[in-house]
Amino acid sequence: MAEGDITSDLGRQLAAGRVVLFTGAGFSVDAKAHDGSPIPSGPELADELWQICFPGERRDGSALSDLFQHALTEAPDELEALLRRRLTVDAARLPAFYRVWFALPWRRIYTLNVDDLASAAAARFDLPRPLVIRAALAGDPPPDEVPASSRLEVVHLNGHVRSGARGVTFSTTQYGARLATEKDPHYAALVHDFCEQPFVFVGTRLDESPLWQELERMAGANGEEPHLPRPRSLLVTPHIERARQSLLERLGVAWVPRSTRDFTGEVLLPIARSLGVA
Repeated sequence: MAEGDITSDLGRQLAAGRVVLFTGAGFSVDAKAHDGSPIPSGPELADELWQICFPGERRDGSALSDLFQHALTEAPDELEALLRRRLTVDAARLPAFYRVWFALPWRRIYTLNVDDLASAAAARFDLPRPLVIRAALAGDPPPDEVPASSRLEVVHLNGHVRSGARGVTFSTTQYGARLATEKDPHYAALVHDFCEQPFVFVGTRLDESPLWQELERMAGANGEEPHLPRPRSLLVTPHIERARQSLLERLGVAWVPRSTRDFTGEVLLPIARSLGVA
């Protein structure tokens, strides 16, 4: 799809209040923590967890989920301090382009991230609608079936840093617990929206196991790719593996090879100006 077509089509869908935003770790990389360091990516957080788990030892290929599990068991206080230090966003340092993202009239926002970027944006910027933060695992209710136009829901699918290390989904056993539940209402709401509404995915490969579990539950595809008629969506990320790109294309998700910052300036900012929210 040509860039002009993306802008015009996405602008029409946003004006109609239909588009859902879905963010992954790549969305937060331009934000900074209170110590001035960037919010870490998954591999960067894994490196820092290694220092808590096995200080002084040579880094091996241990996965983030296993390192988080080890730290949760063996060094819970250090883990809690690390999460709050590295995943709490400094609102005063937040780049201005994030305002465009949170000012647009999304139907709602889902995020895989447990950082508090949305709360920092609400504190930093004058936004057209107040943000309502809903966090899975914290007792927060799932999103409203019909979202209110007067507010913007931000649904943290994997929990929120405010809930601490035991209130997020990071570790091997935490993912196991999510997959063992009969039905996860937050992921169920996500999949319902995915089948009905156009999405903009940013900063993610869409490899979350609970997402694919709920897709299978809804589609009943018996392990095959789900064939769901659904609106065209966009995946905004600089790089993606060819096989993953092909899989997502078959689900109606087109790859847009842009960084979050570049997509903001080239596509979202003109839309925001046309809608009067820039």
